[in-house]
Amino acid sequence: MAKDLREYLKAVRDMGPEFYVETNRPMDPRLEVCVIQHKLQAQNRFPVVFCPEIKGSKIPLVTNLIGDYNRWAVALGIDQATFKKVGEIAIFQEYSKRRSQTRPVQEIPSSEAPVKEVVMRGDDVDLTILPLLHHAELDSGKYVNIGFTVCRDPDTGICNAGVYRHELKSRNELGCFIIPANHGSYIARRYAEMGKPMEIALVCGHHPMVVLGSCASGPLNMNELEVMGSLLGEPLRVTRGETVDLPVPADAEIVIEGTVDTRQWITDGPYAEYQGYYGDVTPCYLMKVSAITMRKDAIFHDLDNAHREHITWSVLSHEYRGFQAVKAVVPTIKAMHIFPHTLGFKIAAVSIRKRVPGEARLAGLAALQDFQVKVSVVVDEEIDVYNEAQVLWAVGTRTLADRGVHIIPDLLAPGLDPTAYDESRQKKGTMVTKVVIDATRPIGLPFAIPITPPKDLWESMELEDYLKVKLTAAV
Repeated sequence: MAKDLREYLKAVRDMGPEFYVETNRPMDPRLEVCVIQHKLQAQNRFPVVFCPEIKGSKIPLVTNLIGDYNRWAVALGIDQATFKKVGEIAIFQEYSKRRSQTRPVQEIPSSEAPVKEVVMRGDDVDLTILPLLHHAELDSGKYVNIGFTVCRDPDTGICNAGVYRHELKSRNELGCFIIPANHGSYIARRYAEMGKPMEIALVCGHHPMVVLGSCASGPLNMNELEVMGSLLGEPLRVTRGETVDLPVPADAEIVIEGTVDTRQWITDGPYAEYQGYYGDVTPCYLMKVSAITMRKDAIFHDLDNAHREHITWSVLSHEYRGFQAVKAVVPTIKAMHIFPHTLGFKIAAVSIRKRVPGEARLAGLAALQDFQVKVSVVVDEEIDVYNEAQVLWAVGTRTLADRGVHIIPDLLAPGLDPTAYDESRQKKGTMVTKVVIDATRPIGLPFAIPITPPKDLWESMELEDYLKVKLTAAV
């Protein structure tokens, strides 16, 4: 049986309330669901939140699918014992292994596709039946925000997928905002040059590895649908769209089909974005919806953009891209991690085995090639980049501020960054000033010896054998 959202939900549900919770009353689509997530976060809890009933809709909603890094272990099939023993790097290693290859899609007929159990076309299209949320107080409306968009490059014919934001405009219209640096924006501009509309399919709800595949970074001619199959560990099953000439995931919960007039601009926003601030009113495209297909018992997948989960969703793809960029110039890289607590992919830590002076700066510059990363911190190989306290300790004790902090202006970044500027530096734009922090020890010079536990005892002693109180594993 093909992997889908339901398989993942069963796995986390079986793991107990630290991994999965359900609401016990009809939820208001305005704010309530998101406030629950933030209250759970205040308790350092990040379970999947399933809402059987959203007022005004007959379709249930699920959110916070990947609120914690541990959830990637569940999605990747890494058992908890391995995760506890090896740590977060086990997730990156498994992701990297799968990400290094692709799998061709498997096309099946529409009659066999679960997502085609219900089909609405033309005048029957009504987006208001979906449990769309108003996520934050100053948002301009309700949004689809974790559904991924499939389109086709008109020059190569290769399909592209990415996660953008879509504001509800009417019963058959959605806004379509794409960050200018994303591949979807390059493709849309190409359609505009050709004077043609762009067909798109907006996919809402699938296995987390499928959604993660839509966030994969790579060249413009990379087919994310094939990346999804490699991350799933099996070919992605697709079927033909009802009203668009595009393959759509056959095992998705909901697919919204339509066209975008790439020469027509409207606006959306303000909107509470992943940077942790409200974004301004922003130019965007308008999507005319021509069909909605879904399972007969569909589940709508939502995400609170201003919650930590937004960063957790695509941090693996950004780490993989950054790791490969650093490895190309500093082969002794050990690990790279982007801190999800910082919101917006802003701060990355890179650990290397430094061999010659200058390597740390080179590694830091390479890490900044990801347009999201704003600060790269380079540490020695013994520093655990997944441990923010260790990274900050290295900065505090190994950085010479006048020689180890390097400032680079005018680099590409998302326009959503509140400090982004244009070439005149007078207006909002798509550039920021970035920073490399060298927190490595000097090569060939004496340096203080760090205090570490004896290796043999550290590896042989288990707390459970020495303490009377039973310890509960962190999730």
